[in-house]
Amino acid sequence: MRLTEDQYELIEAYLKNELSATDRSTFEADIQADAQLRTEIERQRNLRLGLRAIGITHALDQARIQYKTSLLAAKSSPKRSTIFQSFPAWTYWAAAASIAVVVGFGYLVYQGNASWQADLAYYETFRSDANADLLKGFPAENVSSETKVTFLDAFKNYKAGNYDAVIERLKNLPLDKQTVHYKDFLLGLSYLSNDQPVEAVPLLTKAQQTPSPELRQKAVWFLALAYVKMNEKEQAIPILKQISADKMNPFQSLAQKVLRKIQ
Repeated sequence: MRLTEDQYELIEAYLKNELSATDRSTFEADIQADAQLRTEIERQRNLRLGLRAIGITHALDQARIQYKTSLLAAKSSPKRSTIFQSFPAWTYWAAAASIAVVVGFGYLVYQGNASWQADLAYYETFRSDANADLLKGFPAENVSSETKVTFLDAFKNYKAGNYDAVIERLKNLPLDKQTVHYKDFLLGLSYLSNDQPVEAVPLLTKAQQTPSPELRQKAVWFLALAYVKMNEKEQAIPILKQISADKMNPFQSLAQKVLRKIQ
């Protein structure tokens, strides 16, 4: 049985963390009950990671939006509408994405798999619930209302993938002793997510000075991924080995996977 266009739209929203908590819970129940749906989600997830690795995800998203706009316009024209009705929007998206992967494959092979592994590890870290994980370690006590609003806005933009908006908002945030380490972490993470690992490194390094053990672990982990994306193996491998040897570290298994690929 082929998936419907509505199901593809749900998959897209699910992978981009755009579903509400209720809708996400319902959809995850559907995933558990439908092997075909699980297979398609993994395919689309790997496809998005591949596109992200070659830096054309945004361009394809824009192409998809333009196509849907054209599809709506075509409905007002009987002659064009007949053509579009036999050509589902997600057929176009799958074809465009497949072409992009073929075009980018040679480049990925040439570049090696270090950045690819960093992208996979980054995704797996926030696979369950990116927003909830981001909130862990945030110093909620003794923080002004204005600062809380700023960070909540940053969380919202990060979840939506608007990394430039997060960077712009946080880098101009006045220094606050309560949130300085968390600010450095989220700002560094946003640079890393935005494929700017060079800018992420100093911020994630400073974030390790936090008194929060949990936040420190996350800062160290993403610093390692930043070095992986930069192909700075001499910097990345010692950090990954340290994480891999710590049974209590939540990133142990992911660090071991990345190490096996880059050593």
